[in-house]
Amino acid sequence: IQRIIIERGSCTSERKRDIASISTKGIVGKDSNYCFGEGGAGTFSDGKLYTRSNKRGDISSILRLFAHFGADKKILTDAHPHIGTDKLPAIINNMREKIKELGGEVYFDTRCTNLITEKKNNETIVKGIITENTKTQEKKEFIADAVLLATGHSATDIYEMIAQTAPLALEAKTFAVGVRVEHPRSIIDEIQYHGKR
Repeated sequence: IQRIIIERGSCTSERKRDIASISTKGIVGKDSNYCFGEGGAGTFSDGKLYTRSNKRGDISSILRLFAHFGADKKILTDAHPHIGTDKLPAIINNMREKIKELGGEVYFDTRCTNLITEKKNNETIVKGIITENTKTQEKKEFIADAVLLATGHSATDIYEMIAQTAPLALEAKTFAVGVRVEHPRSIIDEIQYHGKR
């Protein structure tokens, strides 16, 4: 089985320059920025690894993977594990090298532009993807037994593509909204202590 990763953004070393140009020149690259690029949005975050969502799998297995690829072993026992911004890119690079060592391929600066599909028993079956290199505009087709879309949070073009290709594959996601109300201390004192201090 051949495993291929198509990454819209650049590898970590090039992505560092793309991110630096945001703050130094005010230029945001369309395909390589804080959201797109090797490792996703987390690669250049502060490396906090805690979540309140534990319904979707074994979080400790993810922490063990990070530790295996170079994170401090403390993340396995800390209540609020933290890798550190300076360490994350090297850990992501280690992960990529392991993927390649095991026979995987990684295509950077390559955007999925369409799905290759076929109709079977009134269902749309995904057979592969069409890509475009964001720097050279070279187009390529990848035929596959399985296609996994890990779109991240800002790839609206991918959702538009799915909506055109197989609209029934999309469903609305629920979300929660919180509200924070602030009052002057005098009002809180009045409510809490009946005006007494």
